[in-house]
Amino acid sequence: MTETIIEYLAVIALSSVKFLFGFGGALSRGFNFFEVMLTTVGGGMLGVVVYLYLWELIVKIKRKFFSSKTKTIRINKFTRFLVKIIKEYEIYGIAFLTPLVLTMPIGTVIASSIEHNKWRIKLFMFISLTFWTLLLYGLKQLLGIDIPGLIDRIF
Repeated sequence: MTETIIEYLAVIALSSVKFLFGFGGALSRGFNFFEVMLTTVGGGMLGVVVYLYLWELIVKIKRKFFSSKTKTIRINKFTRFLVKIIKEYEIYGIAFLTPLVLTMPIGTVIASSIEHNKWRIKLFMFISLTFWTLLLYGLKQLLGIDIPGLIDRIF
């Protein structure tokens, strides 16, 4: 019983940081559809909520104790890609890319910088996490793709 709870908590913790690792962990542990949905989407949403409010606290502390300095930002292909997504698709594009391309903290911070309505951020992140979980689980079930093995080869 406690081993099962620890497995659930491990998948939730992985999903709250990087969705793909949590999803791969859920599949490699042999979770059924409802367990996969609950742990990966729930863990991802836990990450979104924690990072959303933690980022707000960090910004308040920074504004209170530190002066505002301009920083130089290094421009590379990935930052150009993100700027293009933000300009064209706004919160929709960031929410769509967060589970697979970005990590939950980075996607949440970017989303909170372009959208101030926290409920809207949570809604779109929930929709995105649910979509990707259903799509990846469907690929595994219908086509027999080994998602955990694929994730191991990529990362």
